Amino acid sequence: MYDVIVVGAGVVGCSTARELSRYKLDVLVLEKGHDICAGASKANSGMIHAGYDPIPGTNEAKFNAPGSKMMYEICDELDVPYEKSGTTVFATDESGMKELQKLEEDRRLGKAAGPVRKRGIASNEMCTFLILNISSLQLIPMHVIAYRSQYGSVNPAAIVGAGILSTAISTGAAILFCKCMDRSRSS
Repeated sequence: MYDVIVVGAGVVGCSTARELSRYKLDVLVLEKGHDICAGASKANSGMIHAGYDPIPGTNEAKFNAPGSKMMYEICDELDVPYEKSGTTVFATDESGMKELQKLEEDRRLGKAAGPVRKRGIASNEMCTFLILNISSLQLIPMHVIAYRSQYGSVNPAAIVGAGILSTAISTGAAILFCKCMDRSRSS
């Protein structure tokens, strides 16, 4: 006979069972998969959400920042390695800048997780990373291929060459722009 049965051996189920094991309880964990963390828990990106953008008043807002802190404490207790690589948040217009200012204020007041960062100038490496990762073009536009195929295109993959060429040109132009801006700042 068990005092508590935890259904699911993902991150939440295992964490719950671990916490309950601190008490004089017989705990059983049931998992339908072949191993622990075999479902949604294994399919995450590995990022610990900092808790900077939950909707105020929600449970996410209430628990996200303290949960982020707890995750690092648990990793330390269990000797699980991790890297605090940080998060970069961008603003591209005035409303975005206002949101970033609100985020900075929320961090100062302890309403959002993470340290308050000073604004800075992006390095060449940061610019290159952004250029390669936030382009509106995709290297291989699968959704376009699927769309063309759905509507009877003779050669649905013919768009790939044009997509690669346009991505290369836009990426090259953006890198050239960053280098020119860097030179103008240096002189």
